[in-house]
Amino acid sequence: MLTYDFEQRKNESKYEYLYQCLKSDILNGKIAEGDKMPSKRELAAANNISIKTVMNAYDQLIMEGYLASRERSGYYVVSNFNPTLRYQNIQVAQPSPEENENWIADFTANTTVYEKFPFSMWTKAMRQVLSDYNIELMKRGEFLGSRELRIEIAKHLYHTRSMIVSPDCIIIGTGIEYLYSKLIGLLPKDSIYAVENPGYRKIPHIYDEYGVKWTWNSMDKDGIHMSSLQSSGATVVHTSPEHHYPLGTVMTAKRRQELLKWLENDTSRYIIEDDYDCEFRYRGRPISALYSLDRSGRVIYMNTFSKTLSPAIRISYMILPEKLLNAYISSANFFSNTSSNLEQYTLARFIHDGYFDRHLNRLRKYYHAQGEQLAGIIRNTPTIPSTEISGIDSGTHLLVWLATALSDAEIKEKAAELKINLCCLSEFCIGNITEYQHILVLNYSNMDACKMQEVITLLSEIFK
Repeated sequence: MLTYDFEQRKNESKYEYLYQCLKSDILNGKIAEGDKMPSKRELAAANNISIKTVMNAYDQLIMEGYLASRERSGYYVVSNFNPTLRYQNIQVAQPSPEENENWIADFTANTTVYEKFPFSMWTKAMRQVLSDYNIELMKRGEFLGSRELRIEIAKHLYHTRSMIVSPDCIIIGTGIEYLYSKLIGLLPKDSIYAVENPGYRKIPHIYDEYGVKWTWNSMDKDGIHMSSLQSSGATVVHTSPEHHYPLGTVMTAKRRQELLKWLENDTSRYIIEDDYDCEFRYRGRPISALYSLDRSGRVIYMNTFSKTLSPAIRISYMILPEKLLNAYISSANFFSNTSSNLEQYTLARFIHDGYFDRHLNRLRKYYHAQGEQLAGIIRNTPTIPSTEISGIDSGTHLLVWLATALSDAEIKEKAAELKINLCCLSEFCIGNITEYQHILVLNYSNMDACKMQEVITLLSEIFK
């Protein structure tokens, strides 16, 4: 008779535990193919469990094809199957995990600090939405996105970036990558895209995925290097003028005018203005967005709430000039919006009720303090050969210049041995650019402030 120790079932129900035990015995051959199983009453009595428990376990095994029921005869293990096939290992490439739990500190993680998410305010906004819009939430989403949200975004941009934008020009999408795919379909097929070098590594990967031509454009202290752009043959520029990643530079007003002049000189040219973290500026006022300065109607503005709220809230948006907007509406208006109505309505209420502004103010204070603290610790650690630290005035990362004979690869390797995950500026470069060697890119947004001193002291061991 089959008996099992039900004290070992932990959090499983009795029927789940019995089902797992029986299936394991069938797969390892303890219960052979063709064997008759005990009756429900017998198995229940032997294990001091109910007949209902046995019946549920048997039903599950029948449904999965391990047992068969024969009328007036009982239950039998199915014959003519190879048990190994049911657990055959199929080699499937798995994506790299976003986080490695073994790291003492991960300076490569350019994510939001999840503990700072305004759960109470978000919940309050969501409850109000569920009460006010219960029927609308069940309907098919508006093609361009919730009008309520588009209106709130337009008002937010006016108050924070001095941008005058019609809600009708705003398109809501599930993540920036999705909007890129839509945008690529709107721009001329023979477009050549210029990406910043050094720059955000995901951008060229996205362009490769969609099979478009791209080239790189070098940078200087003022932003995009104009002579490099002129000689590249590019017709579309992908840039983050308000806060470049990873250099952390802000494109000067003069350079913005030069870039817009380049745009005006050829009607086939476009600029994609990626304003991904414009909210995190700690000193001074932001310079006017390229979109606001554009007179040609060929600047596309893009932004996301992933940096300010959470990557889990997959709401991004782009603002299209009139010509592209008309093309988008005429070519893709049969699509449903990809973002959930609930999240869109909740975010609209969240912004309207002032919760978003309050959250941003708190987040700015927090990130600014984080950056100042990290920079101060590095400066006061004499064994770290830092000659310059930049990036304190905006964003959520620092650049640290090092005077060391160690190569970038050696620094990363030695840091990894100490369970510290580092990233160097050279990793963001296309080609070997010597001026960007020996510079650390330290993302601190999700760094534990209490551990900073400990981590930097440990990191300094590399350079002794």
